[in-house]
Order: sequence, then structure tokens, then C-alpha cells
Amino acid sequence: MALPGGVEAVFNVALRVPPLFLLDSVLNKSFLAFLFPFDPNDPQMTWAEYIIWLFIMIFVFLLGLLMFVMSVKQLLRIYSYVVNIWVLGMSFYWNQSFVIEAQEEEEIAVEETVTFRRQVYKHFFSQFLFAWFFYMAWDVRRTGEVYSNTVKTVVQSAVHLSFISPMLIQALFRDWRYFEISPFLAIVYPVIQISQDLIDSFSNILFTFKRMYNIIKVTVSAIGLQAFLEDQWTRLFVPTVLRGFCMLRLCYQISLYLYSIYYNFPPPRLLNSTVEYENRHENLTVIFQNLLVRSCETSIALLGTTSCISFIAHYIGLFMAFIVGSDTEEDRNMGTVSAILFFLLALQTGLTGLEPEKRLVRLYRNFALLSAAILHFVHSMLNPILLALSASRSTAVKKHARALGMCLFLIVYPVCLVTYLWQRHSASPWLLAVTAFSIEVIIKVFVSLTVYTLFIIDAYRETFWEKLDDYVYYITSAGNTIEFLFGIFMFCNGGWIMVFESGGAIRAIMMCVHAYLNIFVQAKEGWKVFMKRRTAVNKINSLREATVEELEKFNDVCAICYQELKSARVTCCNHFYHSVCLRKWLYVQDNCPLCHEMLYKPPGEEDSEKPRDTGPNMDDANQNNVPNGRPVPRPALLPVPQPDVRPHIRPALQRRVNAHNREQL
Repeated sequence: MALPGGVEAVFNVALRVPPLFLLDSVLNKSFLAFLFPFDPNDPQMTWAEYIIWLFIMIFVFLLGLLMFVMSVKQLLRIYSYVVNIWVLGMSFYWNQSFVIEAQEEEEIAVEETVTFRRQVYKHFFSQFLFAWFFYMAWDVRRTGEVYSNTVKTVVQSAVHLSFISPMLIQALFRDWRYFEISPFLAIVYPVIQISQDLIDSFSNILFTFKRMYNIIKVTVSAIGLQAFLEDQWTRLFVPTVLRGFCMLRLCYQISLYLYSIYYNFPPPRLLNSTVEYENRHENLTVIFQNLLVRSCETSIALLGTTSCISFIAHYIGLFMAFIVGSDTEEDRNMGTVSAILFFLLALQTGLTGLEPEKRLVRLYRNFALLSAAILHFVHSMLNPILLALSASRSTAVKKHARALGMCLFLIVYPVCLVTYLWQRHSASPWLLAVTAFSIEVIIKVFVSLTVYTLFIIDAYRETFWEKLDDYVYYITSAGNTIEFLFGIFMFCNGGWIMVFESGGAIRAIMMCVHAYLNIFVQAKEGWKVFMKRRTAVNKINSLREATVEELEKFNDVCAICYQELKSARVTCCNHFYHSVCLRKWLYVQDNCPLCHEMLYKPPGEEDSEKPRDTGPNMDDANQNNVPNGRPVPRPALLPVPQPDVRPHIRPALQRRVNAHNREQL
């Protein structure tokens, strides 16, 4: 019977949490310690014991990994075996206790016989309940198989009779020889049932693995490895399972601490801990610190903590997006970005292998670095909204106030954070890194505010501001240059940490990635923009400027921005454009926006062609000036506005282009 979608999702999450506890117990060496009969820290441990312990660890770890990736149906089948074995063990223990109590019946007083009979009734109902649980777990493995009701009734009756057989033997036979072995007789039939099912399952293991391998092979070849991994990530509900594991583990640790405080019992032991640190559980603050340290003591626990941080950061990001008015999907990924940053910081610093005192200090430092890095994500969310508000001439005061309020937060919070840290800590590489991140985001905010102010001024000007593009370019270039210098500083800071403090392969890899993305790629892109602008300026300078008489005679607007022409450049095809508009166009292509003739040619080619006539035989009423003595070509369609045209003129320009194209067609 298929489960409803919601119920199956709950089962999918709940059934995958125990395998994570199994993996955590292997890495922890103390959590669920009853699984491991040997202590690897014992100096008297022999090589044979160590090999046995290592084999058990590897087996349990692989079993946990295999269970984690299984389907819900397979997990239910495995858990049914676990329930059967657990119920069988509890039933045997209770039957053994009943036999001991029955043997002592003859020695107790007559007035205590009533108490014993009550124990008999209690034992009967307990065994009946154990038998019911055993049958229900057995029936789960029969899902999808055809069994008659008669067979199920016979099996259920046999299980119940087996579980209460010691009581029947005690009532029917007074021979203590049979009664003593009755607990063992009671588990014979259930053990046979479990053994038969296990044999059938083991016979299908090889076939199951072959089928799984073929499915994975075909799927990867069809959709690719990345799509396959994304599909499995969704199928396994990995983030939700990790959060559930982290919360259950946290509740378990809290219960241990409460128990230790209430009963004056030693607190749970920490990995790599000192005696002084273990005994510090006298107040809630220290308990919180211990719980924080325990949340990162193994790799599985670290993944669970990362998932919880991602969940919290996701909703913080949604709140930030609501404040600034962003509705794009990219701005809702703060949870993913925070999880990646936190996990990479933990790997770089070797968080799980540190002693508890050092791990707590490192966690505080990582959280400071994470908060400073998240500010850059918030700025990347805020910057396009600021530009859109300034360029669209929006009069919604609330939108401007919310965006400017977020800018104020991005300035005040880094200042407070850096001030607080410098007052309580001495200069160190991590503190310099937090300071560099904070100063960099403040500079970015000031750059965005300056560009925002320039666009606001331009929106309320009545004349075309030709120098606006230059001012924006100079300001953004200065900001990008400072950001590039900070990237070099962070690389040098990381190199110092790797050489003199804590090196490692992961830190070296991350430094290489940082050097490539934040230094090399950024420098390459900046140089490409500079060369494009320089080339466009050279192309513009090769065109002559229009005289005042020509502009008065032309009496038209720029064909790119549709603004009045106070000054213009004249192309070789006698079209008039603003210099800044034409420069933006030349970033993309070298053809005229109207007639698609080449605007810029090498000097040799320009000399070989005769310039066009600019005399009185030109049509003064339009931009498509064609000499009267030459045949008139088919009117050219206006090009679609390019993305680099200013945002506030795009809608009007698009409408005019579409209307012109319809007329020509």
C-alpha cells in the first residue's frame, strides 16, 4: 500500500536520522559507546583487540552510510528486523524474570501470593503486547506479498503462544526442569521466522546491488552526474534530515546535562577535553558553551550544525529581502551561502580536531567572520535595488527609505562589530580579516550611495548630463580597485596563517581558489572593461564633432537615448549621436545603430573610401540621411536597445523602436 505524499516525506526524514546517529557514534567513540566493546585509548589494548575494534567501526560506518541512501521501503524492512530483535530480547528478559519469581513462589508467605498473582497478570499483558509488536513488524516485511488471512492468523496465533509459553508451561506442568528452559523455548518460533526472512533477504542482496548499479549507470549517462546528485539530494531530504539529527542530538545532550546537575552526576565527557573543562557545568552559560562545543565534535555533528545555521540564515535573508523589497530568486540564497562559508571555515581551521577550549574560541571567531561575510551578500542584494530606484525616477518614499535604512545598517553594524572586537582582542590575523571584510563592505556601500546620488541628480535635471557615465565609471572603478587590494591583503593574511599558525591542504586549496576568483579573475575582468572603454574612446575620437550650425540644422534627438542633442559626434554615414551613447554602443558592436554601416575602420581602409557628401543635398528632416543622387535603400529597422542603456529610458525606447519597426515592415 502506497503512503500519502506527506506521510512518506515524514517517514523519509525520520527513518534517515538513526543512520546519522550510527555514523556519529563511530566518529565520537563515546556516544552510543555500548556498540564498541573495546576502548582504543586503552594502552593495554592488544593488536588483536584493536583490529576487531577497527573492523566493527568500519562495518557500522558502512552500514550507516548504506542505510542513509536506502529507499523508504528498504528502511522499513530493516527497522522491522530491528524491532523484531529488540522485542524478542525484551520478551526473553521478562520471561526469565518470571521464571525466577515463580521459583521463589514457594518460599514467600501466603499473604504475598496475591502480589505474585498480580505480577502474573502484568507479565501476561506485557508478553501479549510484545507479541503484537513482533507480529506487526513481521507484517511490515510482507507488504506487497500475497498472503491469505488464514496464514496471517496462524502466524499471529503462533507468535502469541510462543511469547506466553512459559506461563502455560508453569500452569500445566509443575516440573521445574521444563519451566527453567521455557524462556528459550519461547523464542524458538520467532527466531525461525526471523532467520527465514534474513536468508531470503541475503539471497536478494547481490541482485539488489546489481540493479542499483545499473540504474545509477543509466541515470548518470542520461542526465549527467550533477543532475543525478541534485536529484538524490532532493530525494534524501538531506538538509531536513541533518537538522532533525542536530536537534535530537542537542536534546539528548541537554537531557544529560540536566541529569548530571539534578543528580550531582559527572557530566558527559567531551572529546579531547581536560578535567577542568569537564567539571565546568555549574551554570547555564557554561552549559551553552559546552553544547556549542559538542555541536562540532564530529564531522556528522558539524554537518548538522551547518544545516541549522543554513536554516536560520535563510529566514534572516528572507527578512532582509523583504526590507529592501527584493523578489529575485538569487537574493533568497543566503542560507546556502552561509552554510558553505561556515563549513569551509570549519574545514580550514580543523574545528572537529581541536580541544574544547580552542574549539569554542575558534567557533566565536568563525561566527564573526561569517557575519562580516554575509554583509557582502546583503550588499549584493541591495546594490541593484538602489540603482533601479534612482534610475527609474520612483517617487515611492517607502522604497527609498527602506533601501537607505539597509545602507545605514551596513555601515553601523560593521563599525560596531570591529570596535567591539578590537576592544577585547589584540591584533591577530583573524581580527585583521574581520576588519578587512567590514571596511570593504562599508566602502562598497559608500560607492553605491554615491552612484545612487548621481542618478537621482540626473533624474531631476532638465538637460542631458553627458559626463554622468564618466563619473559613474570613475567611482565604480575606484571601488573595484579598493576591493581588489583587499583581496590581495586577504590572500597575504591567509598565507601568514597557513605558514605560521595552522596550515593544511584544505586551507591551501581555498587560498588557491581565492587567488583565482578574487584576484586573477577580478583583475582580468577589470582590465577587459578598461580596454573596452579605451578602445571605444579611441573610436569616438576618430569621429568628428558636430558644429553648432549642423546641430541647429539637424534639429533632432539622439537615436539611442532620444534626448536633446547639445553636442554630438557625426559618423561616417552622417548620423548624429551623443558621444557617451555611442561609446556604450561601441562596447557591443562597431555598426551604426540605424544603417548598420561600420563606424570604425582601420586607417588604410578609411583612406581608400571617399567620404560621403554632407552638403545641401542631404535630407535634414531625419537621421537616415541619404544623398539624393544615389538610390534609396530599404529603410533599416531600429536595433533593440542594449542592456547598457540607462534603465529609466529603456521602456520608452523599446516602445519607439517597436513602433518604428512596425511602420517599416
